[in-house]
Amino acid sequence: MNRIACEPYIEAVSNRLQKLTEANHSLAAIESLDELFPRLLDLAKEVTDAEASSLMLYNSESHLLEFASIKDDVMGDRADDVLMSSVKLKMGEGIAGWVAKNRKAVMVEDAQKDPRFSKRADKQSGLVTRTMLAVPLIHQEELLGVLNVLNSRDKPFFDTEDLALLESFADLAAVAITRSRLVEERIEQERLRAELKAAAKIQKLFWPQLPELGEGSHVWAFSKAAASVGGDLYDVIPMPDESWLVYVADVAGKGLPAALIMAALSAKIRSEAPLHREVNQLLANVNKAMHELMAEEGFFATIVLSKYWPRSGRVQTVRAGHLHPLWISNQGFRDVPKLNGIPLGVELGTEYERTEFALSAGESILFITDGVTEAENEENQLFGNDRLTDYFGVAKGPPYAQGLLERIDSWRGNAAANDDLTIVEIWRDPPKTT
Repeated sequence: MNRIACEPYIEAVSNRLQKLTEANHSLAAIESLDELFPRLLDLAKEVTDAEASSLMLYNSESHLLEFASIKDDVMGDRADDVLMSSVKLKMGEGIAGWVAKNRKAVMVEDAQKDPRFSKRADKQSGLVTRTMLAVPLIHQEELLGVLNVLNSRDKPFFDTEDLALLESFADLAAVAITRSRLVEERIEQERLRAELKAAAKIQKLFWPQLPELGEGSHVWAFSKAAASVGGDLYDVIPMPDESWLVYVADVAGKGLPAALIMAALSAKIRSEAPLHREVNQLLANVNKAMHELMAEEGFFATIVLSKYWPRSGRVQTVRAGHLHPLWISNQGFRDVPKLNGIPLGVELGTEYERTEFALSAGESILFITDGVTEAENEENQLFGNDRLTDYFGVAKGPPYAQGLLERIDSWRGNAAANDDLTIVEIWRDPPKTT
């Protein structure tokens, strides 16, 4: 072939290479998948001079190919609505499914005669596929999907040069899709981080301003989430009978879902508290009100709930699956009567037992979550009940809670918190010495 005869061919190849270069620059400037897909398909049509193009993405969970975007000269944007909602292909189904399964590109001269061709998309869209190219989108061995171009504009069918060009374009497209996904994931992570930061600030508003109990009685509390937000909850609520309602609860789970359940539980206890004289009745009604919300989403909460009368030191207590409170005197632990009771949200119509005892002067009662006993150090050892007992064997008090927290922090070292941790302590002043 002489130089003059080769010039049109060379010019055509040069034009196509230029289109690929321009396509690469165009795709590199797009970060959003919503913007990328339509532009990608416009470019696929341009580089192959096709009437239509489509992108099918591989869903690794369902193992199906799903239409992500379609560009059709005949139907325009309507094709997206029609095909995306109605057509999904199994691996091996149709030409695109065959390409995905075998990870090989195909060139089809007459689609209507190809036994692999599925007419579902044509029936839904109204397009008649005559000839097509289909190439897999693969990035670092991961199948992303299949890129199709349909019906050559300037010739009866696509040729091997068109196929080679589309395969090169598909490599660019796979990189662009992967990059855009990573950008969107990073943006989503930043958005979630900002939401969690805001949620943590809001959650702190649920912690009450600790009151003066009066009559020589005092209260101290601390709560810290393992993540940005958590599922631990405590409150100190004044009651009409001159008592204080004190509780510590632990919603199973961490993060934002547990925090939302926590907020709902806090509001429900505050609304129900003035309506019930006995703590077991209060807890039964809270369980009834929260059961549907918690059970439907698979949540439950443990709680220990008490009423405390500062003048007498009287304590009325009920428990729902939570750790028993710790009753401390100068001689060490005193036995709190054991209480049965399943967690909130597990069973409708649950009845709860209550018990009563009284704090003497110089005694203390601590309400804790399992973030205390299950705190882990750098060797993944639990703080445990033995270390808890050892602390109270040497601690000077009351109060005891702040010293306990310092002991846990010192023992944990540089290990990250593995669970939400909450401590609430009520104590009575020691008797005055003369």
